[in-house]
Amino acid sequence: MKKIKKTILALVLILVAFNACKKSKGDLTEIKTIDFENLTLNGSSYWYGSDGSGKFKSGNMTFDNNFNSTYGSWDSFIYSQLADTVTPGYTNQYSVFDHTNGLNKFAIYYPPFTGDSFASFPKDSVYLVKSINVCNSTYAALSMKLGDALPAKKFGGISGNDPDWFKMTIIGYNAAGDSVKSVDFYLADYRFSNNSKDYIINKWTSVDLTQLGKINKMTIRLSSSDNGTWGMNTPSYVCLDNLKYEVVIPGGL
Repeated sequence: MKKIKKTILALVLILVAFNACKKSKGDLTEIKTIDFENLTLNGSSYWYGSDGSGKFKSGNMTFDNNFNSTYGSWDSFIYSQLADTVTPGYTNQYSVFDHTNGLNKFAIYYPPFTGDSFASFPKDSVYLVKSINVCNSTYAALSMKLGDALPAKKFGGISGNDPDWFKMTIIGYNAAGDSVKSVDFYLADYRFSNNSKDYIINKWTSVDLTQLGKINKMTIRLSSSDNGTWGMNTPSYVCLDNLKYEVVIPGGL
């Protein structure tokens, strides 16, 4: 009996030592979520960078923001808690197209005219991203659904058969600043031969990011089938929430 107890104790000690060794080599710990609820709105319903800070932080990530005080315009990342599914047009660029959103806070991405903006983890660190929730902005969704005067087309065209699409590409970068892998997700897709399958994303939808692997930062690029002389006609906005990631233990980077 004593021999059995000693054997069991030895196995327990080996297991503990093995797990400790794994952790020292950089295994992953708990899953964390960036949900933007830590951010303040100071009596407003959205923040778009007018304080000139050039960025905001939620969880372990810092989000770039560019604000032009001359024109009162912005690009890159902002945050909001507005939801609206009925008001079209540019003046409604801060709303998510999900009527169930309530007062939930979320980020909106609008790419700069040239180059990329980033959501970044601390310098020289890497994290394993798991998933992110995305939804169309109301401005983009109603533009695709109805068309607008800017001159974005109604997706599907007059016949409903035009194979239109609006796509988000999330690109991950390692700590050296090199792009590693990307994930595509269609925010709207009218390429089906059966028009009843055509869709515009109208609720928060989880996108699997595990294939990006361990990254230090990420950016988003938006593309569409509807383009003109000056580029994409579809309003280039996407709403983001609940980025889930696993923390890499220091020393295993």
